Amino acid sequence: MSFQNVSTLAVSYYQARHAKSVTVVGCWNAYERYEFYRLITNAGLMVKFMEPKQEAIVTLNPDRISQGGLLIDASCGMKISELWKMDHVLNQLLVGNLHWLIVEKRVTTSESEIIDRLPLPLEVLYNERFRTLEVMPYTSVVLAFPNAAGTWELRELFKPHRKAVLSMENIASHYTPTVDGHEVLWKLLVMRGNNAGWRRNLQGFAMPCGTATTSPEYFKGMDDRNDVHDLFTKANFPFIRELMYDLNFTLNMVQVDKVGYKHNGTFSGVMGKFQNHSIELGCMGTLMRTERLEVVDFMIVTLIIKSSIIFRQPPLSIVANIFELPFSVGVWACCLGLMAIYWVSMLAVRYLVKAEQFTPIESLVYIFGTMCQRASDVVPHFNGTRLLMFSLQLTSFFILTSYSASIVALLQSPSRAIVSVGDLVRSPLKAGVMDTSYGRVYYQETQDPDVQDLYRKKIKPHGEKAFIEPNEGIARVQQEMYAYEAEVNAAYKVIKETFAPAEVCKLQELEAIKLPPFGIPIVKGSKYRELIRQRLLWQREVGIIRRFNIIWIHQKPQCENQNAGYSSVGLVEMRYLYFFLAVGFLLALVTLLGERTWWKEVTKKLKSHTAIIKRKI
Repeated sequence: MSFQNVSTLAVSYYQARHAKSVTVVGCWNAYERYEFYRLITNAGLMVKFMEPKQEAIVTLNPDRISQGGLLIDASCGMKISELWKMDHVLNQLLVGNLHWLIVEKRVTTSESEIIDRLPLPLEVLYNERFRTLEVMPYTSVVLAFPNAAGTWELRELFKPHRKAVLSMENIASHYTPTVDGHEVLWKLLVMRGNNAGWRRNLQGFAMPCGTATTSPEYFKGMDDRNDVHDLFTKANFPFIRELMYDLNFTLNMVQVDKVGYKHNGTFSGVMGKFQNHSIELGCMGTLMRTERLEVVDFMIVTLIIKSSIIFRQPPLSIVANIFELPFSVGVWACCLGLMAIYWVSMLAVRYLVKAEQFTPIESLVYIFGTMCQRASDVVPHFNGTRLLMFSLQLTSFFILTSYSASIVALLQSPSRAIVSVGDLVRSPLKAGVMDTSYGRVYYQETQDPDVQDLYRKKIKPHGEKAFIEPNEGIARVQQEMYAYEAEVNAAYKVIKETFAPAEVCKLQELEAIKLPPFGIPIVKGSKYRELIRQRLLWQREVGIIRRFNIIWIHQKPQCENQNAGYSSVGLVEMRYLYFFLAVGFLLALVTLLGERTWWKEVTKKLKSHTAIIKRKI
């Protein structure tokens, strides 16, 4: 095997792969290294030479972004044989953007041998060498060995799963490397890539797959859409099922009761299974949390679930005194000014025309009674006074009509008192949370001070009673002054089933905790990651993911007639009138006691004065 041919082949291959750097593991002498260095740097690639020893190989840290190369000279005999025993180290180097090129010695083959198989000696040898290596689809391992005619045969090696027999894919049977021959090899690689669909056949591999059912008492199967619990499991399982048919594997499913969070360095639930490598893939979507990136990789976003606080705005009469709202401060001031003008006018008439007998107090009482549409026994004697009283009555009629109409409208109007989480904390509404595995976690982790106050003042004091099911929570929203935080999918389903159209229009939403998107997890460093990621992207492109999202996620109920229905008036709405009535009774009682005390004093003085006169007589 000519060293010059090996060097030319390696340069052509890595130029065709668009590699930026190449690491050579072999037993080349100084001259051979120099020649290869000169040849490959002229092609614009960086090169690093390394002995086939464990202490050297473990220092390799492949770049996850740019393309790289690993050239292994397998013709070194015993020196290179030690390399294949470093399975743990080599598995770390089996990534999609690190392209392996293994150069073998020439082997004797017969013309009748099937071209789609490796020569038998190499097939036996590499099945043994790769027995513990994870050369899965979408890794890049190419075996090159020379033919009798001086050309090279290139085969890409992979296994559908860890225990499978080594498979191969023919890249070129008679390739002649040249200094500028990388374009020809690039076309061969592109052609191989376009026809590599059969590599997606995992040959019925039983994929260890984990899922979580946090509410087993409601679980009736993965296709039960009536149950709104564990949406992250059920809504994402159709994508896994499509993958199973697409890639020809089966599911060895492991079911636990929770997704899992990190405690003291150890994950629980499904994440714990990923941590100890009991499972390869997640048969569900999980929240894409930073801590989970320690044990899993997330491939694509499949589901976005919004969690909102759903409530009815409290009536305006609950949060404000509706009897002072119809008029602005300016209008109230004008009304008082009008009453003052009429009072002064009536006093002026009384003192200018001696025939009018009503006193200043009687005039003031008359004005207040007229403004409230009450009758009076004050009888004027002059037409000027009658005209003045008529204009006051007419003005008070229009004022009272406008006031009453505004009161009726305000009694039917919802307030806009709650527009933020802080307003909800200060409101009289009670609060509850949907009983989910992440609800407690995100409320305790939040950095928003208003959400912290909401949890501390309205949720935490009630303990477990604050975490309730959607049916109960939405029912309390409908019947009480209650705010319920839930997945909108679960809430919308119950609202559609139980709320009248007019009631839907009264619902409001606030976002307290912002959930990260849901993604399909796969164990950290899995060799199936790129294969599954590409097929999930294909599902998104052709609309499969969107279709299942529409099927599983309930849409928000629409308000069809905002003005339908009516609001009844209760004791709460009338509380300010009762207060005013009580104040009126109290003032009347005080006035009565004052009058009687005054009358007793007057009577006592009158009797004393009469007795003095009688004695003088």
